[in-house]
Amino acid sequence: MAPSAEGNVKILNVVETSSEVMCCRFNLDGSLIAVGLANGTVKVYLAENGNCVYSLHDQETLNSHLPVTCLRWKAAGANEDFGNILLATYADGCVKHWHASTSKCLSTQKEGRQVLACSINFSADRFVTSGSDTKIFLYDEKTKQTVSTFQPSTSHLVMDGHMSRVFSVQFVPGEDHVFLSGGWDDTVQYWDTRVDAKHSIRKIFGPHICGDALDIHPMNFNILTGSWRKDDTLQIWDYGSGKMIKSIQHDYNSSMLYSVQWQGSEGIIAGGSDNNMMRLIDQATYHTLGRVVDLPRAVYTVDHARRSPHPIMAAGTDNFIYFSKRI
Repeated sequence: MAPSAEGNVKILNVVETSSEVMCCRFNLDGSLIAVGLANGTVKVYLAENGNCVYSLHDQETLNSHLPVTCLRWKAAGANEDFGNILLATYADGCVKHWHASTSKCLSTQKEGRQVLACSINFSADRFVTSGSDTKIFLYDEKTKQTVSTFQPSTSHLVMDGHMSRVFSVQFVPGEDHVFLSGGWDDTVQYWDTRVDAKHSIRKIFGPHICGDALDIHPMNFNILTGSWRKDDTLQIWDYGSGKMIKSIQHDYNSSMLYSVQWQGSEGIIAGGSDNNMMRLIDQATYHTLGRVVDLPRAVYTVDHARRSPHPIMAAGTDNFIYFSKRI
């Protein structure tokens, strides 16, 4: 069956890419979307019509030909173009900053692991990366040097860090020092960069995170997690207590989730595999508002344009980006 929209969701546009889509991210004003591909190239498209305007690659990415794993736009700093700097991580261990409009690579750091996720703090003066081991690196944005390394302690009596791959890291909205992380070990860990001991300060047990499937609500700080498993895939947690608020049930089809996101104050977006679809859920009722279904492969990434009253949503699957909106 051909992909289609159901309920209160309308497909606006479909963009075909040259390689499988692994991650995507709208820029700060929602005018552009950066798309990370399995061949190591980042394509930047106009959100309004899907035209490709920039292609970000260098000899290093062309030679490695390994996937882009995470993308984050940097808020403007001193002497920088607004929303023009893009942080990208790669499965070959590279962490790169790109100047989008000139397609120039500004810096490259190399980590001795697959890098799987990144996040930039509120002031845009620090960023963190996580990957295929248990460590999380904190970088100084200006110098691009590692400031701290966060990891579990050597004691087997406590679990104050991750025990396996870390697929998602997210700074708390409005925060410069506190971030969360999640991965294969069925935990969400809290971290504070001001703490001398570089271990997590507390944790939530439960979510099995295998992608960009950890988000923090910008107003009430509730934590949204997506798990790649059959049951209890989409859950909401209280930030302060770590207690589960709600396990959102499947509708008549279910997906094992790779990517979830709060959509402002109204919606929740989720994408995954098993049933390859993107689902839009109402935050008030937890009922499905609409879906994009029968997609060709798993949905590895979802995002939405944050500063629009009627935000465009994007879902990456196979060699395609599906743009849709709520109607």
